[in-house]
Amino acid sequence: MRPQDIVEAGLELLGPDRGTVLVERTGVAHLRWANSTLTTNGLATSQQVHVVAHPEVPGGTAAGTASAVVSGRDGLADLVARARASALGSGPAGDAAAAVPVRPVSQGWEDPPAETGADELRPVSALLGELLPASGVPMFGYAEHSMATTYLGTTGGLRLRHDQPTARFELSGKSEDRTRSAWAGRSGRHFSELDLAGSADEVHGGLAAQGRQIDVAPGRQRVILSPSAAADLLVYLLWSASALDAVEGRSAFSRPGGGTRVGDRLSALPFHLSSDPGAAGIQCADHVLSTSSSSMSSAFDAGLQLHATDWISDGHLRRLVTTRDSAALSGLPVAPLVDNVIAGVSGAEGGLDELAARVGDGLLVTCLWYIREVDAETLLLTGLTRDGVYVVRDGEVVGAAGNFRFNESPIAMLERTVDAGAPADCLPREWADWFTRSRVAPLAVDGFNLSTPSEAV
Repeated sequence: MRPQDIVEAGLELLGPDRGTVLVERTGVAHLRWANSTLTTNGLATSQQVHVVAHPEVPGGTAAGTASAVVSGRDGLADLVARARASALGSGPAGDAAAAVPVRPVSQGWEDPPAETGADELRPVSALLGELLPASGVPMFGYAEHSMATTYLGTTGGLRLRHDQPTARFELSGKSEDRTRSAWAGRSGRHFSELDLAGSADEVHGGLAAQGRQIDVAPGRQRVILSPSAAADLLVYLLWSASALDAVEGRSAFSRPGGGTRVGDRLSALPFHLSSDPGAAGIQCADHVLSTSSSSMSSAFDAGLQLHATDWISDGHLRRLVTTRDSAALSGLPVAPLVDNVIAGVSGAEGGLDELAARVGDGLLVTCLWYIREVDAETLLLTGLTRDGVYVVRDGEVVGAAGNFRFNESPIAMLERTVDAGAPADCLPREWADWFTRSRVAPLAVDGFNLSTPSEAV
């Protein structure tokens, strides 16, 4: 069955119940290499079907979701039955909402799913053909191009399609004795649009800088966070910005005594954090694709239109993530999560090197790893630096320090951000499996807590 036919058949099987059917068709082409040798390559296609049933039950409207790989009508009928049974067993939903307003049918609704293939990987293959034989050091990495096409239909009449191409590239080089390691990442829509050769230059430059080791004691330091490192922390901030959690007093965005911190100043600089489904180069779906409910999403909102949203602007918290239900509870505007992030300081210019030159002395952190939450009420995170912490003196990299464990809150970090460069497209290394569409500035932060040394390389 075509994805569109699955949607129509699923909605028909829902009968008198309200509901949603979402079909996700994804193709992935990838390459992996280790020790400067190609190890795997492949092309795979998968399809997942999600059915949300909203039957009327005593006391209100219920919600139940079921997901599976479905190949025919019998399997689809079983999936619809499971969704309905889940809904009937859960009782009335606390986040029940009216049907999402109808929009025009998406252009290309009847067209086949978009596809990826080996041609998308040609720029990577060309780079590796030159780089691996002549690198001089063992090279490791992964490149993946995916094309995800979603077809979403509701019993209320929505028929929405979205094609999402994603290119992800990671390259690391290691010294023969494995005491030095450098990493670079790229993300975008297509490899042909990315500066892949620049990533090789970054890795070689990082390994060379690590040739001189400088002892740096742990503690609070002035650090320069690369766009990737800054993105990892800011993405987690956004993922934690639930209005429902804030209203219920369970997050760093809760106001003491009740309510939320919307309106509070988080940075002395004109810092901004926003999302925009139409942002060129990092565009994403302009409608909600979530089919489950949590503090950040509602199964009743599937298909709801998304808009450009300022989460933080001019240093002030402007929005928290809301569903239609949590917006009503909190008194805040409806602002669902959008699948990209743009962050920086208004008027700030220059890249990572220019920012380092302005900062003068500090530590340049290239990427973060193994980030975990320690305290939700302050959004305190812990994790490790990895693949290069460089010592900057008089604006120049003069060597490398060891790695560190850090303990830092991205909210508190914004209070101590003293400078920034221009936003740049980057790959958040820790979240690369789930989140790639990031345009984030490098940040200079005072008093960043590098709490203890780490043996990580």
